[in-house]
Amino acid sequence: MDKMNKDAGMPIALTLEPGVYHRCTCGQSEYLPFCDGHHQSGEFTPIRFEVHKREKVYLCSCGETGNPPHCDGSCGVELKDIIK
Repeated sequence: MDKMNKDAGMPIALTLEPGVYHRCTCGQSEYLPFCDGHHQSGEFTPIRFEVHKREKVYLCSCGETGNPPHCDGSCGVELKDIIK
């Protein structure tokens, strides 16, 4: 996730419906944080993830997570303070 915003300091919080999603990793998508195919050079691969029920998800915006595309607090963000 080379093109992530390391200064963001917060995950991207979204409520998503059930389905398959692709998290952009090139930073060129017009529909960030989701992939729209701009990366077609082959260097970047979107991160596929599924949502099984309507839920709020926290997507990593810094690129430090060990659980892409989800934020795991690796950059120092305290998820317990965000998730209420």
